[in-house]
This record gives sequence, structure tokens and C-alpha cells, in this order.
Amino acid sequence: MIITDKFVFIHMHKTGGQSLGHIIHDCVPGAKPIGYHYPYHMLPAEYADLPVVGMVRNPWDWYVSWYAFNTRPEINTPLFFIISDGFQADFKRTIKNLVNLCSDSPESQNYRNALIDILPDTLEGNTGVGLTKDSIRNMSSPELGYYSWQFQRMHGDLENKDLHIGRFEDLQPEFLSIMRQLGVEEVDAMQAKFDSSPRMNASRHSHYSRYIDDELRELIEQKESLLIEKYGYEFEQDKSDEKRIEFPNIQISYRNDSFQKLSGEAHNFLLMKPDVDLEFIKRKLAKIPEREWHKSGREKTYEAHKQTQALLLIHDEDFRHYNPTYHDLYSDFRKELKPIFDFIANYYDNNGYIVRALFARLQAHGRIGSHTDGLFSLLKCHRIHVPIITNDQVTFTIGGEEKVLGEGEMWEINNATLHAVDNRSDQDRIHLIIDWVPNSTVRPEDKRPPAPPRKVPPSSAIPSYNGRTVGRNEPCPCNSGKKFKQCHGAPR
Repeated sequence: MIITDKFVFIHMHKTGGQSLGHIIHDCVPGAKPIGYHYPYHMLPAEYADLPVVGMVRNPWDWYVSWYAFNTRPEINTPLFFIISDGFQADFKRTIKNLVNLCSDSPESQNYRNALIDILPDTLEGNTGVGLTKDSIRNMSSPELGYYSWQFQRMHGDLENKDLHIGRFEDLQPEFLSIMRQLGVEEVDAMQAKFDSSPRMNASRHSHYSRYIDDELRELIEQKESLLIEKYGYEFEQDKSDEKRIEFPNIQISYRNDSFQKLSGEAHNFLLMKPDVDLEFIKRKLAKIPEREWHKSGREKTYEAHKQTQALLLIHDEDFRHYNPTYHDLYSDFRKELKPIFDFIANYYDNNGYIVRALFARLQAHGRIGSHTDGLFSLLKCHRIHVPIITNDQVTFTIGGEEKVLGEGEMWEINNATLHAVDNRSDQDRIHLIIDWVPNSTVRPEDKRPPAPPRKVPPSSAIPSYNGRTVGRNEPCPCNSGKKFKQCHGAPR
């Protein structure tokens, strides 16, 4: 928001606001910025009689530009993070999530809950999209698309006679026309500044029609009808022969390996198996001494897990993505874990391996605070939870969606987005947590160099499995439960 003696300029995201803001600042004496992306209701009372100036953009084009802007590597906004399911959703799903954010659907409510959890309380110091917890709490127009809701929020009453809106598509002539209408004396200086200055903060993308299919076109047309009708917009097809500019891959990855958590079948939770037999695992866990639970130091290392303890089965402190370390405790539970590991391997077509496995205990009345997992291997794995000991007062929240995971169920969760756990019961909760790594996500640098060559008898096993060096007495990576020397490392 910029205040001058003649008008107030409202900076609506992705409508040329940075370019216009610099022109106003450089050309109009006394122009004073008030915050960044501040909405009309935050205008100081002493300026309430001034005309308000803003720009509107074709809604289909606005959504494409918004997406292209947020895929830039230096941009990190909480809105995009939540709406894209922690960077797991593709363009179409992300835009559908955003268009429908105001709706009454349970899914949209989940996204709003997640945003309320992560957004700031005020806009003080804001440098991003300009949303607060209360702005999301006060969303009360389920018939509107996000852009129409945000446009009204930013500019106030659209029927106000002192509101002057120009179209982004003709940014320079429309803005200058408004300036002349308001009697701004610096119009000629603004004209010269336009002619000598490049457009600022422009997103790199092709014509919007290259990205929007019929379903998305109709959804935006329906939800953004307020702006489409008021400002005379229509969907236009690009008839040029230019090659389409592709958006960057937003997933944190070495390459575009098409990996998707939950196999692209769900946003937050995916039930893999409803009835895992836990009887023998429970018996063994009951015999584990209390001191063993504190050896991992999990509660001291991670703030979100300060009320948890763990028993490490397969785990590395550096969260490596390849050739994991099997801890002594794994051997004690190997027989009981084998049916679970076999099911997981079959579920993912035996195309990968388990890189981490542990028992995690959350103390009674404890909480794992809202957080995201940020390391490469944590983002490039299928995160699986099997509740061993739990009850209906333990809730798992992911992306704003709250669910009770039943004892003996097997779930894959989206740990790439915001998640938290609350144990409101008098009982400790224990989960088996497993990370399955698809082979397609393994990078060359993940693979350790092969062991130094050594002479072995012709009948001895070659100590490798799928290119991975394996000790003869280590568990076979195929999850057979046998030692490597008795399985894929056996003499042939």
C-alpha cells in the first residue's frame, strides 16, 4: 500500500504492483509506503477519503502467473507450500486447491486449518502474500474463488465510486488514464518512467491457455465470475506456434523422477492395510528396558520430538538415502517385522528398499508440534506408520486434516507438508515408522564407492545386491529375513 496526497495505491499480488509502486515512489513527491500487500481495511483512518487505485488481471492468467512465480527457487510462501501439499501436487491440483480454498468442503477446511497453524498473527514485517491467521479464519464467501475473495479483501467494496481499477493487460495506458482522471500532476514523469523501466517481478510462463484444461477452465469461470463479469474478461486461446515454457519441478529432487508420496492417490493419508498382526511385536516391546528407549537421543536432537523416545532398527544419523545401517535391535525383531516388510515391498512392486525403521513412543499427554521434514531422503521416501499401542485420543494432523490411526492399521502419510501429533490420553503411544525408498530416487552421489577389491575363493559370494555393497553377515536387502550369505549372497 502506497499513500500520496491524491490517491492510495493497493498492491494486489501478481498485477504489476512492484512496477507501479516504484514508478509512484520515484515520481510522486511525498509518496509513502504503508506495509507490503496491506489490504484496504488497514488503511489509516486519516486517509479514508482518498481515492483508491488498483489493478485487476484476467483470472485464468492470474492463477498461471501465481503458480509460475511460486515455483521460482528463491520464493517460499506458506500459502503455496500448504496448497501444493508440501510441493507434492502438480499444477492442476495445486490450482484447484487454491481456487476452492474458500469453499465449505472438508478438504478446503483442512487447508485453511493448516494455514491458520502456519501463518503469522499480523502483517508486521510481511514480505510475502499478505495473509494472517485471522484473514483465513474470516473467509466467509464459499461461492467465491480465492482470487475474487482476495481481490475484494484487498480493495474493499468493489462498488465504491472512489475505487479506480485498471486492467493489467493494458497496464501503462490504464494506470496513466486513472492518474489523469485523479488530477495527478506527475503523469508525464510517470509516462517517461514507464518508457525507460522494464517490467518488474514478471513470472516466466507461456500464454495461460497452454496450461489450463477444460475442467480447470470451467472451475475458474464459475468461481471467479464476479471479476470476469465485472471487468469483461473471457478465456482466450493462444494461437501462436511458440513452444510452451515448462514450469520448474517444484519437488525437492536431484531430477524429475516422478516420485509422489502416497502414490498420487491421496493428499495426506493413505490406508495401505487395515489389519497388521502385532501380537508378537507387542510382547517383545513390553520386555524392552526403559533405558533402551533413551539411547537414540531423539528427544534431545529435534525440538518437535522432545516428548518422544525411539528404538532404532534401521537408521543413520545422516539420514542417508542408500546402504542403511542395521542396528542390533533389528535382529531381535527381524522375525516379527518380516511379514510387515514383505507386505510393504509387495505393495511398492519390490522396486526399492527400506532405508529407515524405528519404534517411536510419544508420552502420555505429549505432543509432536507442527513441523515439516526437509531432508532429501525424508522427502523422497514413502513414510509409513503402523500404530502398535494407541487409542482414540491420539490424533494425527497432516495438512490441516485430523485423523485417528487405529491400532494395527498401516498408513502412508504425507510427511512433506505440515504435520503434528497430539496424545491426549494417559497412555504412551507407540508407532512403528518405516521409510521405503523407490529405486528411481537414488542419486549417483547416494551410492557409496565399492569396497576395495580383494581376492576371494571362486565359490564365495560377490558382496553386492543391486549394486549395493553388503556384508556377508548383514540381513539381505531383499527383506527375506536371512543373512546375505544365506540368500542373494549365497555361492552360485
